[in-house]
Amino acid sequence: MRVLVWILGIAGVALALAIAGPLAFGARPYTVLTGSMEPEIGAGDVVVAERIEPPEAQLGDVVMFRDPADQERTITHRVRRVRRAGNHLWFVTRGDANDHGERWRIAADGQLGRVLYTVPAVGQVAVFAGRIGPGLLLTIGVLLLVANELWLIWRPRRDPPSGSGVDRAGA
Repeated sequence: MRVLVWILGIAGVALALAIAGPLAFGARPYTVLTGSMEPEIGAGDVVVAERIEPPEAQLGDVVMFRDPADQERTITHRVRRVRRAGNHLWFVTRGDANDHGERWRIAADGQLGRVLYTVPAVGQVAVFAGRIGPGLLLTIGVLLLVANELWLIWRPRRDPPSGSGVDRAGA
């Protein structure tokens, strides 16, 4: 049980560093909600993206941008074409799993996100935590730690192995 707790703890720290660590360098994690970029990026994956200016985007980059039809929504798709026209860049982007792309424009001095890397399936936990609430998720973690401590307190004690230097006779 103790080994399992250590493994989960180390995995949790590594995961936290992979997702939150880039914040120190200006990158941000985002949870992908759809499968439009499968198989490379699936629904529930977390992507870590850096902010770039539109002229920095290259063909083949996976970029994040505001949906031209719904500014409240962010889309994560691959750049298929880029064309500069005056102070704007015209993009054609498409999800790897989609048949049709979208055409949109952005000011040359605007900002996009460029995906640096993906952490698979971690967003499923974030989506689940959002549904049940962070308090319940924290409670589950605390209960697991309490259960581990109770196990350590109440488990049967074993006698030390012979030759361990412990004198049971008292002298």
